[in-house]
Amino acid sequence: MIVKHNPYSFLTGDSPFLKTKPMEISSGRFETEVLFELHHEGAIGRPHGGIAMGLCLDAWRRYATPEYPVDISYKFGGSGVAIGETVDFTVEHELLANSSALIAEIVKRGEKTPYLKAIITHAEADFNPIIPMIQPTGAVRKLPYYRNCFVCGHHRDVIGLKRRFRVHSHEGSSLVTTPWGSVDDDLDRAKQFKITNDELHPAVIISIFDENSGWSGLLATKGVGFTVRMNVTLARPVSATEPLLFMSRPAGTRGNPRKPRFYMAEGTVVSMLDPGSPEPVAWGCGEWLILEKLTEQLKKNLLPENDWEWIFSNDI
Repeated sequence: MIVKHNPYSFLTGDSPFLKTKPMEISSGRFETEVLFELHHEGAIGRPHGGIAMGLCLDAWRRYATPEYPVDISYKFGGSGVAIGETVDFTVEHELLANSSALIAEIVKRGEKTPYLKAIITHAEADFNPIIPMIQPTGAVRKLPYYRNCFVCGHHRDVIGLKRRFRVHSHEGSSLVTTPWGSVDDDLDRAKQFKITNDELHPAVIISIFDENSGWSGLLATKGVGFTVRMNVTLARPVSATEPLLFMSRPAGTRGNPRKPRFYMAEGTVVSMLDPGSPEPVAWGCGEWLILEKLTEQLKKNLLPENDWEWIFSNDI
């Protein structure tokens, strides 16, 4: 099966958000060069993990197999990738015991360990979203944001998702949420982030899910981390005009309990087309490696200025 060009994809279509240079296209393999640029930034100097994960989903939709619903297993590794670096992106099918999988890898030049590996398989029919629809109670506070981040940046030169995350006190812990498509600005923004004439690109869903969930673990541990693993189920395509609500909560740590090395978080994305009966459209869990230098970067660069101290207090 030959991978087909999708002119509608904001990521790789006729007006691509990512610059790519195809190297090999055959019935069983697709390989291209990818350049990460400043408008792909997440943490300062690094591409947002959601862009890389979204590229894997973009390739899956171009192959058109496996069909929805799908399970995606992501694993990050290697030394990481910086803005301005070119990587090799390969996609191929692999036969499993009872089905087939789409395997996507992003490899930094000069390294053997993939920066990102994604395994995409057809999901079971009986869905089991991790977080049911929760009505948060207690205090609600908006979280700060970066200047140029693809997901939360509010002062970008290039269009981004412009999310503002919120933390809710819930049953002695914290619940992080953010809506999508609930205001006219989002509906206008969604026109720039499609994969077909009327479908929201799944890169948008995975990017917001990644950051929303990452905030949950950050608030629980007071440490900032890079995504190292994520397992997500996508139940169905989502319309570009469909209102969504992202919800996540902390799910434990690994390492010394007083100073953990990793934190976990889990989340669910629900469609709010019928607010009285929200429909889960995606759910999953992830793991983040806590890095002191990333924590210090966050403290120095979040906006509004000096609106981060409360995050590292014991008040949440």
